[in-house]
Amino acid sequence: MRESWRVACRRLAETSARNMSRLPGPEELQPFAYRWEHVQQVVQMALVLADLANADVEIVEAAAWLHDVHKGLPQHARAGADEALRFLPETDFPPEKVAAVAAAIAQHEGLTRPDNAPPLSPLEAAILWDADKLTKIGVQALAYTLSSPSVAGLTLAQRLEYMADFVRTVLPATVRSMNTYPARERAQLRLANMLGALDQWEREARGE
Repeated sequence: MRESWRVACRRLAETSARNMSRLPGPEELQPFAYRWEHVQQVVQMALVLADLANADVEIVEAAAWLHDVHKGLPQHARAGADEALRFLPETDFPPEKVAAVAAAIAQHEGLTRPDNAPPLSPLEAAILWDADKLTKIGVQALAYTLSSPSVAGLTLAQRLEYMADFVRTVLPATVRSMNTYPARERAQLRLANMLGALDQWEREARGE
């Protein structure tokens, strides 16, 4: 009997993600597992969006678990799609849906899409893109980024400058790039909350 695809995908995703952030030393002294936290958040959001859009939940969930299994490689989306094509047939995942999982993973790379670009196709690819990007927007995303290697070694003032620049110059385009209405609606609200948190941080940094 083939292994449950959900169990196998989660295990592969966790192993890959933890290996990316692991340092030599005891388990209790390992750093914040930023990549694994991200993958879990993408799965959670992808399932919410799939339900709202009446998308194929199996395709969406499998793609969400596997989308970053080769994050460290150039063109990691293409590499992840190839891994899905190899890996999923070894499980009990419906064989007729494997290609759709790979198609979704192959299209998820990048933080923005051209203005007025049509939604990604198939629908499951659009949902994976939206779920992946939604995890980078909002107050929780601030906490995530401030715990990740991208700010290692920066002072508090430098962290504020880094976050404010990214949020104000990049994320508005990410919000506009959302494929689905539920994702765009959530992204707009999350960005507003994120900007509000940064405004408060800047006021406190000035001593107000």
